[in-house]
Amino acid sequence: MSSVLASPSPWPGLPLGFLGDVDPTYPDETEMNALLCGMAEIGRGKSYLAWSEYRSVAVMFDRLVAAREDTDGFVVDGFADCAARISKVQGITQRRAEVLLGEAVALRDRLPAVFDCLRDGVIAPWQAQLVIARTDLLDGCASALDVDAEIAALLRGRTGSWSRKRLRDMCDRIVYRHDPDAVRERRKRALDDRGVWTDPREDGTATITGLMSAENVQIAAAAVSALADTACEHDGRTKPQRASDAMFALLSGTAFECQCGRDDCTAQIPEPGTIPPVDAKIVLHVVCDEGTLAGTKANAGYMDGHGVISAEHVRDIAARPDTTIKPLVPNGTEPDADGTFTLPAHLPSDPYRPSSALDTFVRVRDGICADPGCEVSAWRADMEHVAEFDHADPARGGQTDAENMNIKCRRDHLRKTFGEWLDDQWRDDDGRLRTEFITPEGLVIPGDAETNEDLFPGLRRIRFSAPAQAPPRRPDLTGRDHDEDGEHRAEDRPTRARPRVENKHARRRAERHRNRRRRNTDGDAPF
Repeated sequence: MSSVLASPSPWPGLPLGFLGDVDPTYPDETEMNALLCGMAEIGRGKSYLAWSEYRSVAVMFDRLVAAREDTDGFVVDGFADCAARISKVQGITQRRAEVLLGEAVALRDRLPAVFDCLRDGVIAPWQAQLVIARTDLLDGCASALDVDAEIAALLRGRTGSWSRKRLRDMCDRIVYRHDPDAVRERRKRALDDRGVWTDPREDGTATITGLMSAENVQIAAAAVSALADTACEHDGRTKPQRASDAMFALLSGTAFECQCGRDDCTAQIPEPGTIPPVDAKIVLHVVCDEGTLAGTKANAGYMDGHGVISAEHVRDIAARPDTTIKPLVPNGTEPDADGTFTLPAHLPSDPYRPSSALDTFVRVRDGICADPGCEVSAWRADMEHVAEFDHADPARGGQTDAENMNIKCRRDHLRKTFGEWLDDQWRDDDGRLRTEFITPEGLVIPGDAETNEDLFPGLRRIRFSAPAQAPPRRPDLTGRDHDEDGEHRAEDRPTRARPRVENKHARRRAERHRNRRRRNTDGDAPF
């Protein structure tokens, strides 16, 4: 008889190479970049340990489940018996142990190439779990191994980060292309299961859950948020609390009240039953190509706030009476000789301000904030010049065009504008749009591994006219000017030969130049 964990742990004795050669006993003497690289190495270790755990669990499945015939029981069948062993050893619930069993078998049998990516530290355990979930409807399908191979090839072949939304959308577009019939049938079953449920809680509250089409959820959530925002700035409730009260008001037809308690309250609360609940329109952005809309192609679409949707779902939304369809390339636009389309990049009066076409294009292309790990919607974020626009000498600064514009949420936008972070964006030799981010200490971090150009290849057929450069602006003698984001800022009096903001932009241009030389010399080395 043996005992679990009877011997001392061997992990504290690991060589420093497993920790990125970072000695945690001397943190004050360790450079910031070394600490970050060490964290990346530790992440690869977590992936290997997760792979080892899944492999062991899969072997247990073979011995206790696949080799047994009593699989119809509830408590004492092979699956439950196997999960019970895992539950007791790890101190987790029986349900979590059963999930672990299912994940292990799915990775080994349905996603072997993705499983190898986990072993090699290409992906994190949470990313492996996400791939399992997004490919679940292919279990038992002939296309499962093809999907596995294609996903793994992208995970290994693309330099860059995979946020939850980027990875989800990548998996979905591959699954939708390989097996659209399975997607269609699953959506039909899901819509058949729509309904509303309540769940009482022991603390005098309860939850209400509604299952409906994705577009209806987005519209309903926007309506709740819009009504919640009608309270004045002195209302003491948090945003989630206001949203809860607004949802009840909409469902019950009662009045939504501002709770500031002030006689000078400025809230403009609509009457109960007003549809929509405020004057502002509720806009849901859905992107597709022309063939899908016309029914001649079955390419997937993209719904802001939800992700990739099937071609049938796109056409269902297009058929709604409240849908407005706006082509990115205006009807009647003459194509170029090579089949591309050229659109204006900026406003005629101002080379800094992007045109409506460029604004829409960049939001469609990026989908979410371009900073790694951020998932804020592109339609709720800011357009930004990657290389800063030089208002004093536009010919020297970054251009207002598709290659130099991307989307950043307000937080990441402000961090770059007022901090020491730097980013760069370019087309690689394969024509792919690439980004990278440089920390204040100079560590280069790859940006997202892909954009919506992978979902909508037709975006690569759209070009933008080169912006005409405006003459240098006259200095603002009040000391107020605009930075590259169009916001007022205080700057030094024009008696300085090179104001601090101009010096900052010059340093950034030099840093981008050094990094581009590094890329051309050493290639794109991953973080």
